[in-house]
Amino acid sequence: MLRPAPMVTLAFRCYALTFVSALETTRSSGSSSLRRGAGPLAKVGVSALALAVVWHEVDFAALARVLAQTDAWTVGLVLVIYLFGQVLTAYRWKFISQRLGFDRPMREMTRIYFIGMFFNLFGPSTVGGDVVRSLYLGASDGRRAVAFNTVIFDRVSGLAMLVLVAVASIALFGRFGLPWPVVAMAVAAGVALTLGWWVVPPLARRVLVRDSRWLRLIDEELGPFWRDHGLLLRAAWVSIGFHVLQILSLILLGSAISMRVDWRYYFIFHPLVTVLSALPLTLAGLGIREGGYLWFLQRQGVDHETAVAFGLLWFVVLTVSSLTGGVVYLAGGAAVPALRGRTAEVDRAIAD
Repeated sequence: MLRPAPMVTLAFRCYALTFVSALETTRSSGSSSLRRGAGPLAKVGVSALALAVVWHEVDFAALARVLAQTDAWTVGLVLVIYLFGQVLTAYRWKFISQRLGFDRPMREMTRIYFIGMFFNLFGPSTVGGDVVRSLYLGASDGRRAVAFNTVIFDRVSGLAMLVLVAVASIALFGRFGLPWPVVAMAVAAGVALTLGWWVVPPLARRVLVRDSRWLRLIDEELGPFWRDHGLLLRAAWVSIGFHVLQILSLILLGSAISMRVDWRYYFIFHPLVTVLSALPLTLAGLGIREGGYLWFLQRQGVDHETAVAFGLLWFVVLTVSSLTGGVVYLAGGAAVPALRGRTAEVDRAIAD
């Protein structure tokens, strides 16, 4: 069992990284650092506001009764399924990065992926999980910009397939009374993610300077992302498998609190909420995710407290899973490779 002291040390190390990064940024550009610092504060504010809206009308006695009747064993099973799903996505990232020459064993890729999970939820604002994963992956040969783009492709491909699951489910099962604008937005998001990816290479050739570093990165180093159809198809199938597995775990979570919702509806509302919470507007999706679950579930007759309990329990699953990544990080020495030697490309990605 992990003692409190190491976990305190772990948290201190994480936020010490924030302080060091902030100092480096301040030295390089004073006004720029103020603008960058405003971003994380704005995200905290949006999360706080969204959570205030969600919790404003909660009957805490009723919420306590819902939580007291929760089947803890089922929630534990949901946690196990979620962790297995993260191993599955680590496998997706492995063959994506392997296609670009990063030949790491599956055990190492899983370790890095779990550390990234920890930083996504608990890490400092300037050192997110995506950047941490790229620093670990690119540490051996210095190709950190390419490593970062494997992480971005891994994330974007997953989101694209998530939207596809939602759109296909609406086509198969109906829209369950959801407003047409919501359905139209889901379809538009799927089209934008799919077409946007294919538009990048020709657009880059028109906009970027010939023989520039970024054009070489897109055309040569990241070429397989557009040309290797086998890679795209493989990533798509693994993503769909992961999303179906996660949705099944959420159906179990709903049953743990005796929430009466048609199982088919989960295939619609969970992908849409996940895509919304992935937008860089809040702190790790906090508030948007819970508000989204509340809105979608209440449309199916679920009472306020049960919907809030569902979002709260899912947040507990995410938190415990991320803490597992923290244990992995601590066991590996609690050090992010080459933090001070980031490339300019990664620095710009962090700023964005």
